[in-house]
Amino acid sequence: MRRFTVLVAVAGLALWVAASAFSQADDEWSLPPVKLRPDRPSEAEPIPPAPDEREAPAEPAPAPEPLPEPAPEPAPAPEPMPAPEPAPAPAPEPMPAPVPEPGPAPEPSPAPAPEPMPAPPPAPVPEPVPAPEPMPAPEPMPAPEPAPAPEPVAVTTPAEPVPAPRMPTEMPAAPAPVAVTPKPEEIQAEAVEAQIEPEPETDFTGMQELGLVEEVARLRKAYGRSLLALKDYYLARGAQHKIEWIDQELKAFEGIPKTRYLTIAEVVGPDLKPSKRITAADQLYKEGLDYKDYPAFPPAKKEYLKNALDKFQAIIEKYPESDKIDDAAFRMGEIYGGWYFEDWARAVQCYERCWQWDPETEYAARFNAAKIYEEKLKNRIKAVELYNAVLLKSKNPDEVNQARERIRALTGK
Repeated sequence: MRRFTVLVAVAGLALWVAASAFSQADDEWSLPPVKLRPDRPSEAEPIPPAPDEREAPAEPAPAPEPLPEPAPEPAPAPEPMPAPEPAPAPAPEPMPAPVPEPGPAPEPSPAPAPEPMPAPPPAPVPEPVPAPEPMPAPEPMPAPEPAPAPEPVAVTTPAEPVPAPRMPTEMPAAPAPVAVTPKPEEIQAEAVEAQIEPEPETDFTGMQELGLVEEVARLRKAYGRSLLALKDYYLARGAQHKIEWIDQELKAFEGIPKTRYLTIAEVVGPDLKPSKRITAADQLYKEGLDYKDYPAFPPAKKEYLKNALDKFQAIIEKYPESDKIDDAAFRMGEIYGGWYFEDWARAVQCYERCWQWDPETEYAARFNAAKIYEEKLKNRIKAVELYNAVLLKSKNPDEVNQARERIRALTGK
């Protein structure tokens, strides 16, 4: 009996060891624990220990509440390992792991109940797998501070002007100028200028055309005489390089066209009367005709004509009572109205002085002036007036006939 009791105890111990091994194998091949989401509690409820096979099965635990979110589909569970062969003694079926629906309770062993033995220590409860720590929520980015609104520009009335910064009273001393020794010719020129008495400036206030033109002519002559006087000064002292400068300036001065702003015919007016025969005036008139009719080619011809004008003007200026003044005025009109000058206004003026100074002149002054008014100056009224004067005054029948034809052409009468 005692041996049987020992065998039963050994068999019970073997069954308990087999049940524990089967329970551990079942745990190894169970589904992996589901990772909890951050919003689940970090600690899962511990798995209750398996009840002793000798005790009556406990009431099934209530099914756990479903998670708010469905767990991922579990992988298919592997086939359980075969349990070790039990001892000859009949053993109760192992209790399956807790599932939502409890399984059937194991049947009690038909063997007689042995003497009560001390309960074996419970199987060690597996430590729960610690849930993964939730990822720390990212800190919210600080909202960007709004850009400060631009301050309104205050419109202010202009204040008093800010005084300019004062310059320091003591300015840095300028470097002393380098003394330059003047050249001997510069000293000599300064001495010459010191000996020349300055002429008083001419007052042009209220001066008319004649006075202004005469002043221009006077200054031209004075300038030319001054250049010649300076050249003589340098010649006396042997300053050859300065004599060359004077020659260049004299050449340029002579090449400048000197316009006759007023002819002598304009200056003397229409009231002269040819009343005397003056030999000197006759000689000037003859020289003027020689220059005027000299056979030359341009541009030499124009120079001869200028000399002729000088001769004729000299008669009017120096011998206003000569009987050659009307002849000289007519010849000047021909030169100004010719191909080399084509100065129509002066030509007409010289022709007018011719018949004004001698109303019974034999020259075709009126007819020539009428043609210039008609063809060059395009003044038909003045042309008809002078053609009518030709009909009344001229003693040349050819001029009278031509004047009558021009009047008919211009007026239709």
